[in-house]
Amino acid sequence: MHDDNLNYVLHEFIDPAYVETEHSEYLLTEEQDSGHTELRLHIQGENLCIAQYDKKNRCGFWNRDQRNGLSKCVDHAILQHTENGWILHMIEMKGRMDNRKWFDVRLKNRASYLDMQALCTVLGIHIEAVYSYTTYAENHFCESENRTNPRMMAAPLGKRCINPIREWSQGKMHVTVGFNKELVISHRAIQMER
Repeated sequence: MHDDNLNYVLHEFIDPAYVETEHSEYLLTEEQDSGHTELRLHIQGENLCIAQYDKKNRCGFWNRDQRNGLSKCVDHAILQHTENGWILHMIEMKGRMDNRKWFDVRLKNRASYLDMQALCTVLGIHIEAVYSYTTYAENHFCESENRTNPRMMAAPLGKRCINPIREWSQGKMHVTVGFNKELVISHRAIQMER
């Protein structure tokens, strides 16, 4: 059961088709060129689900330049209320994962986190924890994609050098969310069967 302010904002200001509320089970789907993916999610307690988040309107004030990735977002987002506060769960569904796609997933998670922070401000929700999940069918990570060009193995000046294999296997995603401000998001890879 949501508090009065959250109920008011949801009913007065948010499009009813945008957010699903209070279900204990969601069937999240993604259609890709490589096939159809389904994830059945069971969740306890008070929650809000934005299924097909990547196909819905988001905040219009972001700089949508391709370099910063703010035009992207994850496939699904769920806010779960627990006794310790609200948890943001972000879900990206992929057919195959590799080094390049990992960087794309990181950008989608950053953009979605920032966008969800804006939505949560309107809803009066403070996010206490953030978790990211990537479903995939095939793992195609490799140690170095281009050993003939050493510049490809170094980060640009002023940028953090990210090892996609290490982040993927350690379950931690490091994303920049401000000047000298980095968010470490717990990440779980979920291998799917197609």
